[in-house]
Amino acid sequence: MPLQDRTEPATQRRREEAREEGRVARSTDVNSAAALVASLLVLRAAGPYLFERIGDVMRHSLNTLHTTSVNLDNIMTIAARYGVMSAELCLPIIVAASAVGLAANVLQVGFRVASKPLVPDLSRIDPIKGLARMVSRQSFAELVKSAAKVLIVGWVVYAFLRGECPRVMELAGMSPLAIGQVAFELCWRLLARACAAMLIIAAVDYIYQRVQFESALRMTKQEVKEEYKRTEGDPVVRSRIRQRQREMARRRMMQDVARSHVVITNPTHLAVALRYDPNEMDAPTVTAKGQRLVAERIKELARIHGIPLVENPPVAQMLYKMVDVGQQIPEVLYRAVAEILAMIYRKSAPASVGVRTDG
Repeated sequence: MPLQDRTEPATQRRREEAREEGRVARSTDVNSAAALVASLLVLRAAGPYLFERIGDVMRHSLNTLHTTSVNLDNIMTIAARYGVMSAELCLPIIVAASAVGLAANVLQVGFRVASKPLVPDLSRIDPIKGLARMVSRQSFAELVKSAAKVLIVGWVVYAFLRGECPRVMELAGMSPLAIGQVAFELCWRLLARACAAMLIIAAVDYIYQRVQFESALRMTKQEVKEEYKRTEGDPVVRSRIRQRQREMARRRMMQDVARSHVVITNPTHLAVALRYDPNEMDAPTVTAKGQRLVAERIKELARIHGIPLVENPPVAQMLYKMVDVGQQIPEVLYRAVAEILAMIYRKSAPASVGVRTDG
């Protein structure tokens, strides 16, 4: 699909599918730069302790060199002992780099494990597709980025060493302790500049990855329509479902007219049916309402079932606007509705309306 046809931003479902497939906007340079900075900070903070421990290991090795015999019986023991010592020295740096690298990755894409990329896919080992990936535009872009990173970091190192060249030449006349101090300072400054360059590269690469990711996820108008149909359903089908639901609700409403006690009209445009049973409800309840043709149908059913029709336009309008079907009337209408019910009670026999519960 040509990129110029993908004019619509990705939907939320498209983004979720991409995450499930392991396709996210992530820069490996951010993880590398963060881990490198963390390692240097730990080295800077724990440097004196680490150098002291290295000195202890060297002194121990030199002091026991003449008393230790190396043979096939104890070579594994000696190797294990020095391996544990080396691991203790490297452990703080490894832990810091791993933790910071993991945190940088989580900050970029969030904490979510995608299992789909782990599923074996034979197309990944297809030599033809592999060659196509090697000569693709994305591979060329990655090659250019890698070359640019090497050139930038190399230029930073070269510029620093060129500026410090006179000072390096002076090391020949210094004592070993002074040489070590100056070398440590130069190394730290060099690494700090290299880290700064890596952080800048990582920030630029992250922006580039975000732009590329959003561009790859963009959709055509037709894809958005298909996506909407899959998630929300066909608009025609949903319209029919809503129409069917309205018809069912209207039939239920019309059935409830027979259980009402009074129908208040406007007189021709509106009709609102009310039911009031003191044993079941705290206030009169609207059982049906409608306007024009629906109002005429409500009044017709009221005449069939012998339900009184009361013409009161103000009350009918307020009931129609303020109360939905199935809700009780608000307190502001208590007095007006009570007067209508009282009038019906006076005109009707007590048994036919006053205690009527079955319509």
